[in-house]
Parts: sequence; C-alpha cells; structure tokens
Amino acid sequence: MSLLLALELLLSLLALPRLSSTSNSTHPSLDRQAEALLQWKSSLSSWSFDFLDSWTNRSSPCNWSGVACSNAMPPGSGRGHPALVVWEIWLPDCGLVGRLDRLHFADLPHLVYLNLGHNSLSGPIPSSIGAVADLTHLDLSNNGLNGSIPTSLGNCTKLRTLALASNQITGLLPPEIGYCRSLLSLLASDNLLTGQIPQELGYLSNLNELDLSRNSLSGTIPVILYKLNYLFRVNLSYNSLGGKVPSFTGSWIDLDHNKDLCDDSYGLTPCDTPNIDMEHKSRKHSRMVLLAFFAPFSFACLSIASITVVCWRKKCVKSKSKRKSGDVLSIWNFDGKIAFEDILTATENFDEKYCIGVGGYGTVFRVELESGAVFAVKLLHSMEEFSAEETFHAEIEVLTKIRHRCIVKLYGFCSHSQCKFLVYDLIERGSLSSILHEQELAKELNWTNRITIVTDIAQALAYLHHDCDDPIVHRDIKSSNILLNLDYKAYVSDFGMARKLKHGCSSWSTIFAGTCGYIAPELSSTMVLTEKCDVYSFGVVALEVVMGKHPGDLLLPFFCRTEQPGKFNDILDRRIAAPSTIHEEKDAILVALVAFACLQVNPKSRPTMQQVYQALTNRNRPAFMPRPLHEISLQDLHDYCGTIKNI
Repeated sequence: MSLLLALELLLSLLALPRLSSTSNSTHPSLDRQAEALLQWKSSLSSWSFDFLDSWTNRSSPCNWSGVACSNAMPPGSGRGHPALVVWEIWLPDCGLVGRLDRLHFADLPHLVYLNLGHNSLSGPIPSSIGAVADLTHLDLSNNGLNGSIPTSLGNCTKLRTLALASNQITGLLPPEIGYCRSLLSLLASDNLLTGQIPQELGYLSNLNELDLSRNSLSGTIPVILYKLNYLFRVNLSYNSLGGKVPSFTGSWIDLDHNKDLCDDSYGLTPCDTPNIDMEHKSRKHSRMVLLAFFAPFSFACLSIASITVVCWRKKCVKSKSKRKSGDVLSIWNFDGKIAFEDILTATENFDEKYCIGVGGYGTVFRVELESGAVFAVKLLHSMEEFSAEETFHAEIEVLTKIRHRCIVKLYGFCSHSQCKFLVYDLIERGSLSSILHEQELAKELNWTNRITIVTDIAQALAYLHHDCDDPIVHRDIKSSNILLNLDYKAYVSDFGMARKLKHGCSSWSTIFAGTCGYIAPELSSTMVLTEKCDVYSFGVVALEVVMGKHPGDLLLPFFCRTEQPGKFNDILDRRIAAPSTIHEEKDAILVALVAFACLQVNPKSRPTMQQVYQALTNRNRPAFMPRPLHEISLQDLHDYCGTIKNI
C-alpha cells in the first residue's frame, strides 16, 4: 500500500507544469509571466491555423511564436543583475477567439509592444493594463471588444501608438489619455464612444494622427487642438459634433457627416451670425458711417500687418521644424516599432542595390530591418509638381481607410518637405506584368493560378466599387499594378490616381489619368469618370492573363464593331499546357467571356464588378458553352458575353 502511495505522489510531481528552459531560481519573474500567458492561452480558441502551438510549459516563453524577451533591470537603483522578461507579444490576424480580460497584465509589467489586432477577442479592456508602465505600442483594433476605455491607460505615459479601431467600445473617451504625452497616433474609429472630446487631448503635443470617426461623439471640437503643431491627420467624420471648427494645422481633415458643424472652410456651412436687436443695429450703422471715411487707410494698415504676421509665423514654424526634425520625420500611422532612421539604415540611404522596381511616381526599395521584418518602401520622386503631391496624398487617403485581403496593405508613410515615402507590406513575387514577361516565371502560372489571380482582382474591385462608403475608382488597373505573393495570390496596388465618387454619380476627370492600352475609350472623348472605367481596364488585364501578353490588336474589333476573327484556342498562352480538364476549360472560357463583356465600348453594356465577381465564383453556373474549347471562336465569346450579367 505504501508503494502505491509513493507511486501516486511521484506521478503527481511529474504532472506539475515546469519550464525546461528556465527555472524559478534563475528567472522567477519570467516563470510568472509564462504562467499568466499559459492561463490566457487555455481560455482561447482559434478559427484558423493555431499560432499558439509553441506555447507550452516545456519551453521558455522566449521561444514561443509571437513572443520576444529582453533583459530588464530589477526595481531599485541599478543593483542586481538584469532579469529576462517578456518584452513583446505580436499576434495580429491569428484567428484568436476569447476574452482579453483573461490576460493578467499585472504579471507582464515590462511589456513594450502588444499587437492583438484583427482577431476575434471579446470582453472589456482590463484596467490592469495600466500596470504596464513601459508600454509604447498597443494595437487591439478590429476585434469585438466592449466596455469602456480604462482610465488606467493614463499610467502608460510612454505610449506612442494606441489603436482601438473597429470594436464595440462604449462610454467616454477618458481625459486621462492626456497624460500619455508621448502619444503619436490615437486611433479609435468605428466604435460606440459617446460624450465630448476631452480638452485634455490638447496636452498631446507630439500627436500626429487623431481618428475618432464613426462614433457617437457630441459637443464641440476643443479649440485647444489647434495648438497641436504636428497633428498631420484628423478624422472626426460620422459623429454628432457641432459648433465652430478650430483652425487645424493638419493637412488632412475629414469632418463629413457632422450636421451641426460650421465653418467658412472644410466644405462646411458658414456659421450664423447671432441676431442683433434694432437699437444695436442703429448704433452699429452710425459707427459704420464714421468708419467709412477711414476705410482706405484702415485697409492698407491691415494688409501690411497681415503680411508681416504671416511671414513671422512661417519663419517660426520653419525654425521649430528644424529644431524638432526627429518628430517631423517620424512615420505616421505606423506600428510604433520603426523610425525614420531605421529605414535609412536598412537601405543605406536608399542605395540602388535595394531597389526592386521603378514607377512613374517613385522607386520601390526592399527594406529588411534588424528584427527580421521585411517591407516595401516607395520613395517618391521630386514633389515639385502639384500632380505628384496630389498622387502621394491620394494614395494615403484611400489606403488608410480601406482594408481588404486582395489590396496591398499600407503600414505607414513619411511626409516631409525633403523626403516622402510610403511603407507597404512586401509582396514577394512582384508584379503580374514582370512575371508574364519572363519566360520561365510565366510557365509557373498554370491555369488554376491564372483563374485565381483574375478572381482576386475582381474581388478587390468589387469591394472598392460596392462595399466602401463612397465608391472608389482606381483609374490605373493594369498588370504592373497587380502584385503576386509566393502563393500567387493577387493584390491590387498603386492608388495614386484613385478617386472617390458619390453613390450613383459620375465625375469629370480633370486629367487624362491611366495607362495607354488599359484606358476606357469613353475617357478619351467625354472625360467622364465612372466605375465602368475600371471594369474596362479589368477586362484588358483578364485577357492579358489568358493570352500571356497584352491583347493589343484583339481590342480593335470592339472599337470598329467588326467580327472577331480566329479561334479562342489560338490566343491562349502557349508557354503553359492547354487546359487539360473540363473544369479548367470551363474556367478559361469563363474568364474570356468576362473579359469580352468588360471590353464593350458602351459603358452601359459592361457588367458591374460585383456581377463579374459573382460570375467567377458561382460554381452552380449553367453550361453557357457546351462545345469543346478548340471549337469555340472569338466571335462566339463576343456573342455570348452578355450572359455574364445573368450568371
């Protein structure tokens, strides 16, 4: 009996959790942090690949995926040895499902970077997050968090980026955020925030970006915000704000859909002058008659004074910018882990050997940071021309407001008088155009990959045209603006010419934008811009994918309204094997049908991108082409392409 008890005791001891890479005697603090993370993991699930498989009690948290450690001095005046601590948790878009308040932040006091964005976390933001005094980057955006923003965030005085967008957070924006004097980005759009914008935000002297759009904020915009000299982007749209708008120094201001705001600028209704009684009007009239004699003299004095003040202010702003060049050269809208100097160091001041592409508006560099993260940086050419400046800001405005799996991701941008660049996710294989032009690379694009590429592009354009608040027309869809990753997934890029349209409206194009060979024919004659211009360009790209080259003369019968000569089989890319299965044949014919439908000269005859995407993904579509592929003529495709709208 005693032997049995001893055996049970031994088994129970073996079952106790332990860390093989650490020990309580050596790193007791790290062990406590590991236990806190393992407890949180036990409450989580995942609807995609399990990124937390490496989180076990058999290894150090320093070896876990998404976790990084660092050395930190223990409390005291520099005494003792540095302790190993969890320094970073980086798990964006990992399919995590569970409650955030199950994570005990009090056990992670040395955490610096926390990114849990784009998951399915729920519950409130725990107040214990205020115990993480070293926190500089907090991204909890695009989850299902609720409750209010804890006031304890004011204890995180080193915080530089606070991203809480696209959740269900309620209550007031706490004034305590004003204590985070190092804050560069405050992003809390698309939530359920109420009440007024706190005056204490005026203490955030380094703030570059403020986005509180799509909430239920009320009251007036604090006048003190105009003192924030480095506030580059302000978005307060889709709220219930009212009153007069202060004079922001920022370049990008969005105040749409605030019906009670007024001002003489920003496209708002001018503020009403208060009613004045008749006696006051009479007195004012008498004064005006007297002042009329001095009007010319007064006007001259005021003009001279105004010019003097403007010149003095420009001189002060310029000198202040020089004194604080480090702040001006920070990268707005970024994740807080990278600085301007990191980009210069990684590229050796934009050396040509890091160049991976050159476009009409900029040069693209491959940037690999010391941390191992890799990005694509587009350094724009000289900004002396207004069109180049407009292109830069257009791309920022569009890509900071949209997010889609088939649209290249903009991580950040740097706007400075001497240097402007954009930081993107690096799409490894480069452009579709470059792959189609390389004999060996084109052979790797089999029919399955090509059909997927066309479908990805259609999905991205359907999102831009139909799922955004205002339809967005890309205006430069071409094969060189379609990027492919290692799995041949397609991404639409280069939004420098993009333009928003009001629903159901067209727009006059002030410049002839686009690339020859991809531009819709109506733009050359009417200059009227609609979503159907992108549809035409998509048709050219779709046909280019099928043929392996630009369709060129194949487009002429559409303009001349003549018969399409030749067989469909004759135009297929010969560098790869012909479609070998019935499924591949039907998909290839479908892509060609879609392309022909999109290439109609009359814009009204073209399908919408929503119809195109539905046709490409509808697996229950009818047998629209019963004949074998080698018997189908190009004229057949032309005659049948109208059926796309019905598939």
